[in-house]
Amino acid sequence: MLSQEATAIAKTGDGAIEMIRMLKVAKDSAVKARTQAINQLGAVLMCADPTLRDALAGLGPTTLIRTCADLSEDEHRTIDDAARTVLRMLARRILALTEEARAHERVRWGPGR
Repeated sequence: MLSQEATAIAKTGDGAIEMIRMLKVAKDSAVKARTQAINQLGAVLMCADPTLRDALAGLGPTTLIRTCADLSEDEHRTIDDAARTVLRMLARRILALTEEARAHERVRWGPGR
């Protein structure tokens, strides 16, 4: 062993394992970003106008995200307008990242698999 004669074959980095690793990295990134966006949505919601907060209270996570994604666009004259815009943008980001993570799950590995 100390003769410095290597007997192992180096990995080429171009096989199925490398493909899986790449897709896992991309999926994990989408999931992490989605979690961050969900946390940000919650933080903005906590600081939002009580009327808006009450209107969204009691909704399940999926319904809350879809409802926020459909909030109207305002002209940013008040802090409530800004909160609605941020909630809408975060919710749309969450939906896009959810779809991205699902797309990584649906990838098929090679012919016939």
